[in-house]
Amino acid sequence: MQARDLIGRTGAAAAATGHFDGLFVAGSFGRGTADEWSDVDLVGLAPPERHEAIAGWWRGWLEAQEHLIYFKVLPRGGTLINAVLHSWLRVDLHLAPAAQFGRRAQDGVRALHDPGGIHATLPPSLPPHRPDPKRVEEMIWEFIRILGLTPVTLGRGEHVVMVTGTGLLRDLLSQLMQEELPLPDRGGMLHLGKLLPRDDMALLESLPYPGPEREALIEAQLALARVFFPRARQLAARLGVVWPEEFETVSRAHLARAIGREPEALWPDR
Repeated sequence: MQARDLIGRTGAAAAATGHFDGLFVAGSFGRGTADEWSDVDLVGLAPPERHEAIAGWWRGWLEAQEHLIYFKVLPRGGTLINAVLHSWLRVDLHLAPAAQFGRRAQDGVRALHDPGGIHATLPPSLPPHRPDPKRVEEMIWEFIRILGLTPVTLGRGEHVVMVTGTGLLRDLLSQLMQEELPLPDRGGMLHLGKLLPRDDMALLESLPYPGPEREALIEAQLALARVFFPRARQLAARLGVVWPEEFETVSRAHLARAIGREPEALWPDR
């Protein structure tokens, strides 16, 4: 089944149940940026006491459209229902009270069933995203903490675990890059190349992606640190985030001893 075909049928089907105060398509289809790989993100407005009945109806209705191979109900900000059809079309339905819907904008959702005219009450668009100082601070502390654990994995010879740690450092760098973006809605996690500027994507692609080999892992982590720290310092200064000088200094010396190098050779102080 094609995503647009499913979307076209959903509004009338939801309206006929009487369970919904509104149903909207969000995500890339709501923004008008979908491609052939996009999933379907739906937002259903209904009070919590209706969620169980909607979940049961939704499973049966989807199965009637195409055989389901995955269906999971999760309590996330209301109720989130993840489904995958036999054709591997991914469909997410997020159920929430109408009061939570006001945080969206007209250019990010499209009405499929809107008897109360809720879509017209939304702002035309959301303001640009501003970096969150608390989130940036958490990224900085976590990056240093993971680097500080490297001597443990090296000492134990846990190079497979160190591969995971290196991936976490790379993820934090990617998250820092995304935090700088002014986009109010960054969408899902499977289209990073559409979000980041070309130079940032080229930088991420140029960094090493080693396997479980000691020296390669050390060099990969240092390469990530040499990119992350200057960029994070600059953003922290702009946001008024206090830099964890002692934590970074002690962790740098701790790592330097473990790999037999001078602390100042690992990454720049400023």
